[in-house]
Amino acid sequence: MKKTLLTLTTLATFAFGSININDDMSTFSHSDQFDKIHTVTNSTTQMIFAFKKASGHSLKEFLASKPNDYLTSKNIMNIADVSAMPTIIQWFALPSLKDYAFPIIILNDDEISEKFKKDEKNIEKIIVVILKNKKVVDIKYFDDVKKLEIHLEK
Repeated sequence: MKKTLLTLTTLATFAFGSININDDMSTFSHSDQFDKIHTVTNSTTQMIFAFKKASGHSLKEFLASKPNDYLTSKNIMNIADVSAMPTIIQWFALPSLKDYAFPIIILNDDEISEKFKKDEKNIEKIIVVILKNKKVVDIKYFDDVKKLEIHLEK
């Protein structure tokens, strides 16, 4: 029931199209691989999205090379979209995410996911949504984790 309410609340935020500058992200709230709920707060600086397998693997490898608190120390949310993954594959893939100590917020709702994937030319890339006081101030796209690292270290 709790997950359904969170999904409906998040869906309401994105009901009218893709993510855009000035969008309010305050209702974004999802569970990570350990079922801990993560919600955008005023201190959340960025949200990193991976929608495709290749970008997701690159991002996980990059984050695995960092200290376990790398994301939380920078107030960054890491979101992996698994909505396109067939259910049978999810049964195996989702438990394997528990091998990673850093939080991986799981986006597993086609309708919500589609709102983020409207910009199809960049869907293969790692998408970084930059926030200030829960509002989107910029969106960046990275096809290389080295460039992502430079961005995150600024």
